[in-house]
Amino acid sequence: MICPKKVLLNLFFFVLPVFCFLNCSSGQSGGSQDTGIADTVITDVTVADVTEDAVSDVLPPLPDRLEVKYTREKKGEPLTAEEITRNTKKILGFLKKVRYFDYVLYTTHGVDASTGKKDYQFWFNEHFKKEEDTVTFYHPVNPNDGGHNLHIPMSRVLGDVIAAYMLTGDKTAGLAAEKLCKGMTASMLGMVYDENDTVRHLMTRNIVTFNHSFLTHDGKKKAVDYSGWYSPYKRWNCYRFRYDKNPYWGEVWVTNMRSKDDVPHIFRVVPVMRYVSLYGKDENVKSACAEATELLELFAKDIVDSDYRIRTKDENGKIFIPGYTDDPEVNKQQGDLASFIEYREAVPKGECNARRSAELIGYHKQINEWCGRGEPNEYDEISFAINSYNRRICRYFHLSHVANSLINRDYKASRLLLDGLSERMEIEETMPESKMQTSKDDWMRDVALYLVQSHSFGFPITDEEARLVHTYYLRAVDEFINWKYWDPWDSSVPDGDLGSYRPPSCKTVDSVEQCWFRVEDMAQIFENCWSPLVNPESAKLFDCDVVRDPSKWE
Repeated sequence: MICPKKVLLNLFFFVLPVFCFLNCSSGQSGGSQDTGIADTVITDVTVADVTEDAVSDVLPPLPDRLEVKYTREKKGEPLTAEEITRNTKKILGFLKKVRYFDYVLYTTHGVDASTGKKDYQFWFNEHFKKEEDTVTFYHPVNPNDGGHNLHIPMSRVLGDVIAAYMLTGDKTAGLAAEKLCKGMTASMLGMVYDENDTVRHLMTRNIVTFNHSFLTHDGKKKAVDYSGWYSPYKRWNCYRFRYDKNPYWGEVWVTNMRSKDDVPHIFRVVPVMRYVSLYGKDENVKSACAEATELLELFAKDIVDSDYRIRTKDENGKIFIPGYTDDPEVNKQQGDLASFIEYREAVPKGECNARRSAELIGYHKQINEWCGRGEPNEYDEISFAINSYNRRICRYFHLSHVANSLINRDYKASRLLLDGLSERMEIEETMPESKMQTSKDDWMRDVALYLVQSHSFGFPITDEEARLVHTYYLRAVDEFINWKYWDPWDSSVPDGDLGSYRPPSCKTVDSVEQCWFRVEDMAQIFENCWSPLVNPESAKLFDCDVVRDPSKWE
């Protein structure tokens, strides 16, 4: 999230010349582009052009293949078939050895079905402790913070377990998909004030419910303890309060003001959720993900209908928009927190990808916005100069725009957006280290992840980029394989308070930071092999014949 409007406007008028190097209207920075669209068309497409032939009032069927042709210039030495198969088996062998889908179910938590309440599980990043045969996942005392952007890893792991289930039929992956789809639903239903509150789709930052004990899916004794988050607080960007009469769970502690930080990651997983909602074979998985998808579509529609701003509720169940409505607890200078329009006057195309993504999810068609190629503009550059995290927000709104334009068969937009994504990717890959605002390895790890996630939605990666993906993926396998807590109940795990149940994703070696894929991204391989929207012109990443057949996971 970027800083107050006054600061950005000052930067816009006085710092903008520093960023004029961007100035990339030609759309050809990615090399020779066989898009089938002439340069003049790329820069001159209008709203009328796209609405005439690409958008329908009728919800289109989901595509079973990529129907947009888009290529990029070849670059790099291809991975050999032997390398691809060997590396694929190494990743899958790791996932099999640590029982990754069991780990997802072990370490996510919410409300268990044995309580008689609506069940769900969510991806938290808290602590655990072990006492004999019982493992307790607990939330340490945190009087004014806690879990603000959990939907980022949650969305990533959710998409991957859905894809694993769809591709292989693995029952544990399917159960994880069901429980996490319910977790996505819970993050909205948790902010229902009481039985008279009919607005079910506004999203929290997080909710926590009641402490309880139960058995895991495979019969192990598990407990959850949320007590550390049973306290109210108020900050400029959110506050936590208790609802006593939530119709689903009774007493619920809510952290409100869903900022836009997580939204592009949520939007990117919506297409995956739509596929499983329609084509999944297990009715429990289908119904759980269908409910979550329906609520997310209402969430996106609400953003559009609220002039591209994210509404929330206060401690009395009253709806407001942070920074816009008359609420004394909200700093009026922080309207950007939950808005896609705060700087529209200064940079009209700034955050266009965010606005049009919301339209495509909420309405399945264009309503007001046309973003052309969606390439980086002054907003991206200035917001990044202020706060490096804004770069990730802009990246993933572009990708969510691509993904949702493809599944809504908005193909004219898709082709342009893929071209803009190529330009964005080149800028990210060649960013001078002095401007990264992180270590180089942290930056390139995130670029590698962005590449592999883009590969699932029509983006053709180069051979050089495929090697980059393998570098960070395989490094993660090497780092994670000997981590001790994949199964917290294992006899090798001692009793006591054991800290985090998520392994680290970076370390410092001789004063240099080294990074690898995060734990929530380790099943990304399944999404790439399941997706019907992979570009046939892309460099080959994985041996998908091996991925589809668990008997070959060695």
